[in-house]
Amino acid sequence: MPFKSPFALIGVALLTVAGAAQDASKLDSRYGFQSNQAFYSQKTPEDAVLSVVKAVENKRVDYLLAQLAEPQFVDDTMEEYKRAIPKGGDKAKTILAFERFVKETTEYFLEDPSLVRELRRFAKEGQWKAEGEKAVGTLKNLQNRKVFLRKVEERWFLENRQQ
Repeated sequence: MPFKSPFALIGVALLTVAGAAQDASKLDSRYGFQSNQAFYSQKTPEDAVLSVVKAVENKRVDYLLAQLAEPQFVDDTMEEYKRAIPKGGDKAKTILAFERFVKETTEYFLEDPSLVRELRRFAKEGQWKAEGEKAVGTLKNLQNRKVFLRKVEERWFLENRQQ
């Protein structure tokens, strides 16, 4: 049955958009960064680690923390950093805390450039064992080193732990 009123058609379109917005993940936009799965894929553990490497090489540690690092770790760290800021509203504290987190993480990668090289090797040569929402990557000639990822929704995120 065709719509008799253009307003009815607009109403249906608005309901469709509202329904799609409800289906959107909380992970799609974090700390001012939209997920960019076309450029920073997280479909597999290998993809996620390669995206971390790409983000660091492109000097996009901000994106790494917002979209590629394990969300709960980032959120917990942000809360800790925000508590250390004595004055300001929540939004200002979030911005300052995120800037501090980005700066410290950037310095961490700059202090040891071998970290990015090693992560690149894990992405390209790693053997991955995924069980449920967890994945562990190993390298044949570096058995004492591992990289850990966690799957949240349909994306893999780098955990803040390694061996």
